[in-house]
Amino acid sequence: MLMSLRAVVFFPACLSACLGVAAAQTMVVVPADRDNTLYEHPFGSFSNGAGDSIFCGLTAQGAARRAVVRFPVASALPADAIVVAATFTGEVVISTAPGPGAVGVHRLLRAFGEGSSQATGGGGGQGAPSAANDATWIHAQYPNTPWTAPGGDFAPVPSAVVAMPAQGPFALRVAAADVQDWLAQPAGNFGWLLKTDEATLSGRARRIHSREAPAGGPALHVAYLRPGQTGAWGVGCRAGGGAVASTWTAAPAGGAATVIAHANAPANSIGANFFAFGLDPVGVALSPGCLAYLPAGQPLIAGDLFLTGGVGAAATTIAIPPGVPGVFVAAQAAILDVGGGLALGNAVLLVTN
Repeated sequence: MLMSLRAVVFFPACLSACLGVAAAQTMVVVPADRDNTLYEHPFGSFSNGAGDSIFCGLTAQGAARRAVVRFPVASALPADAIVVAATFTGEVVISTAPGPGAVGVHRLLRAFGEGSSQATGGGGGQGAPSAANDATWIHAQYPNTPWTAPGGDFAPVPSAVVAMPAQGPFALRVAAADVQDWLAQPAGNFGWLLKTDEATLSGRARRIHSREAPAGGPALHVAYLRPGQTGAWGVGCRAGGGAVASTWTAAPAGGAATVIAHANAPANSIGANFFAFGLDPVGVALSPGCLAYLPAGQPLIAGDLFLTGGVGAAATTIAIPPGVPGVFVAAQAAILDVGGGLALGNAVLLVTN
């Protein structure tokens, strides 16, 4: 039994009661329902609400372009979903940037508009005259609702910083916490603002397909679990070849137990499961090809030691105490490997019911 897990029922993010039938996490694609470009201009005279492109970065003349985009999360996910990971996808049509560049993904603090303006000349990079309800550099919604500050009202610290390519499709990991907040509080879902380093990187603005583009525009790919479900994330590793495969194997009830089973682990060895109330979807490399998916900077709960058999299999029983539903738990095994290194399992995920 994992006695340290029993102790955490007194914390706000604690384990809960019963889990239902095991199931893998669900993936859903949420297309943007609004997007636009803030064209730097002292009077907010230009926008591109109905155009087929949005822009991000500095023009050759040093004028800023900031893309704004919103995804209707609450209409696409069940209200009790726990977001595991989120990926922002789209396509850069053209840029003069020499390669991938850092783009900050900032939470917007006010709703923006999308009017009927449609920029055509020069690929749309200069915008078109602003129309009613358009977002502009000065206006959240043209002409009567200004931003608090020119250039948009957004969180100064980005939720994520992504490496956007100079051209072609992209799939960029963004903050699952933002998506979770928008699901819990739909009225506060104003979307994201995308901006680059606007101090030095002139001439590297990116033209990106908007939601009006025939080829399709920005989308948010969300992986989630509902209470009573389990899932898996990432790939295990070992020096001896192949990958350690970890799974939840039981459908537990509150006050009962579930089991984490490991296969293809180092034979006749010793290991332990580690637990956290979060997930790092990207992972941190502990050695080549071996990624830790439990988030750095959060407390880890160490389980009891377990032994693997001659074929590299092991099973650990985990007590699930009663408590509140909807708590996300991730676990990952570390097992002694050849030469004193560590083999890691994939992360296993559950949401209490």
